[in-house]
Amino acid sequence: MAVLESVILIVSLLIVANIISHYFVSVPPSLIQISAGVIAALFMHVKISVDTEWFMLAFIAPILFNDGNRFPKRELWKLKGPIIGNAIFLVIISTVVGGVIVKMLIPSLPWATAFTLVAVLSPTDPIAVQSIAKKARIPDKLMHLLSGESLINDASGLICFKYGVAATVTGVFSLKSATIDFLYIAFVGAFFGAIAIWIFNGLRLYLINQGVDDSILHTIIQITIPFVIYYIAEDILHVSGVVAVVVAGIMNISSNRRVNDFSPEIRLVTSRTWDMVIYILNGIVFVLLGIEIPFAMEELVHNDNISTFMAIGLSFIIWIMLVVIRFIWSYLYTTLAPSDGKTVIFSKERFDYCLMSGISGVRGAVTMVAVLSIPMTIKGGAAFPSRTLLLFIASTVIIFSLLGATFLIPFLTKNSEPVTYRGNSLNDDDEDDDDEDDEINEPVKIQLDQYQANKIILEKTIKKLKDENIKDNDVIYSTIIAEYLYNIHNLNVQSNNPAQISKKRVKGKKDAELWDICFNCELEAIEELYTQNEISQDAYDIAVKKITKYKKEIVKHRYNPTIEFFIAYFRRTILGLRRIIHLPFKKHEEVIQFNRDGLKISIAGAQNALDKLYELDLSDHDDIADNLIYVFQRHYEERLDLLQGKNKHRTPEFNSERASLEIKALSYQRAFVQDLLERGRISKATAKELRQNINYSEEVINVDTQ
Repeated sequence: MAVLESVILIVSLLIVANIISHYFVSVPPSLIQISAGVIAALFMHVKISVDTEWFMLAFIAPILFNDGNRFPKRELWKLKGPIIGNAIFLVIISTVVGGVIVKMLIPSLPWATAFTLVAVLSPTDPIAVQSIAKKARIPDKLMHLLSGESLINDASGLICFKYGVAATVTGVFSLKSATIDFLYIAFVGAFFGAIAIWIFNGLRLYLINQGVDDSILHTIIQITIPFVIYYIAEDILHVSGVVAVVVAGIMNISSNRRVNDFSPEIRLVTSRTWDMVIYILNGIVFVLLGIEIPFAMEELVHNDNISTFMAIGLSFIIWIMLVVIRFIWSYLYTTLAPSDGKTVIFSKERFDYCLMSGISGVRGAVTMVAVLSIPMTIKGGAAFPSRTLLLFIASTVIIFSLLGATFLIPFLTKNSEPVTYRGNSLNDDDEDDDDEDDEINEPVKIQLDQYQANKIILEKTIKKLKDENIKDNDVIYSTIIAEYLYNIHNLNVQSNNPAQISKKRVKGKKDAELWDICFNCELEAIEELYTQNEISQDAYDIAVKKITKYKKEIVKHRYNPTIEFFIAYFRRTILGLRRIIHLPFKKHEEVIQFNRDGLKISIAGAQNALDKLYELDLSDHDDIADNLIYVFQRHYEERLDLLQGKNKHRTPEFNSERASLEIKALSYQRAFVQDLLERGRISKATAKELRQNINYSEEVINVDTQ
């Protein structure tokens, strides 16, 4: 009962603090949440004690998993050098140098405890500066660096923190043993995280493949993933659960942009649920921080023989120390390893950039979770050395870093903007209200169910888009039309099963026939290139083998759908691993020539198949549907655009135009739903379901655009 009361109280304080924050937008919400906790502790005499292991599992696991899941992978790879430098080497340097300085500032503090304090202050929270990035014009490179660094230094900092706590508790520390143990728990933890998320990804894809599109079920599975992985890693395998959940988050399928695998409803519900979970967890952490501060101050005065004002001064000095260390590291790194290859000892632009990097190292939820998890006692039953002092300094440094980012970054960039923090970036866009159902007084016979009505609506929307695409050469129109035709074809294939259909489901016999025709055309093109000595023997053999394998898998279905799914899933995994492992061992010249031959083969094969599809489109082909041929044509046209460098699909302009047209197409669908309802072709319940699906799709487009 006490636990339930504590949860209700903390959540209530969080709600009140967040309501207040909407009226004081210039004040960081985290500071208001801390203030709410302080008031509760002072006037309501609230004191909450939490178990260390439970606290790490409940807060660290989901927060780090979510960070890894949402991190941009392309930027992670591009900035891998500075990210690794900041996340690992800077953490180690800060811990060592900072620990020595802290020991000099507080001689009574044990060495292990001093290193523990600096280690717990290593994790950074980049969300604190994201809301001011646009108007304050913080460089995109710096924002990506902060995001990538925080993701990895959460893991490295917490591992260092763990060793500091262990050394303090046991009184024993061996650098050699710690290094070996560090490598073991880090690498094994990363390996386990990769294997675990691979299994979970396979499970979710299999459910989609089987038509299990329950959005609530998929959301529960994904919310459960970080807790399961962290628990198994820490309590069963005894490796780093922090590293495991970070790797799992990075490799989670929802972060790979495979949007076609999941319905708009699944993606929207999952995204919004994660927003809510992180929002609540982050807020609870800062409320707990506020509750702990008064008690830390009281015990500090009585037990640590250090005045409160002196402790605040030490906290400010430690924050300045962390900013300076970060600034020096950034300046030395950009000087010795410049991105443009030009070494310049001093430039004002780089000075400002490095200074902004130092101030942007805001400490947040992860630091607070870790410091609250410090055990109360050490080996032998004695109290943990200066635990209240560590708690007070860590919380005060967090506050100083929040205030520093809030006021100094806008000052440096000559601009200002309200600040948001990790877990406090919920999308405030309102969903479109459902259209009001018109009253139908006369009883009418309902002729269409949701499945049939959806097909009609899609067909009408396609006709409307085709009428607008007069010249028939707009790639954006063609792409969306092809997607709608694909959906219709999928509905036709599964006409005996009105349940929601996965796009990864094995298609019908006509698909196989058309694939067979296209594969034969690609083989003809490869034979012609080889006969004319335009490609090498190796490229020829690999291409023929690949297409022959595709024919066997797609045209000749030898297994049931379940076995086919898992075989394909294993093969995709093995192919990805082979690309990672083999590529660094190939000679550069061989790779270039092989890629050139592969490009020739792909272009020639796609062009030959496309020519055949155009021929079929103009001929009498009663055995193959026009829509199916159109879908295949768009598939090969997009492949040619990509291979020939004409593909604009990844540009912001293309994505923006496509999103606008998708919204427009959804408005057409709404109109067609209303028309069917007014004509009595569908019931109010069916219209409501159709509108809900349209709203889901539109909200997902808005989320993706943002």
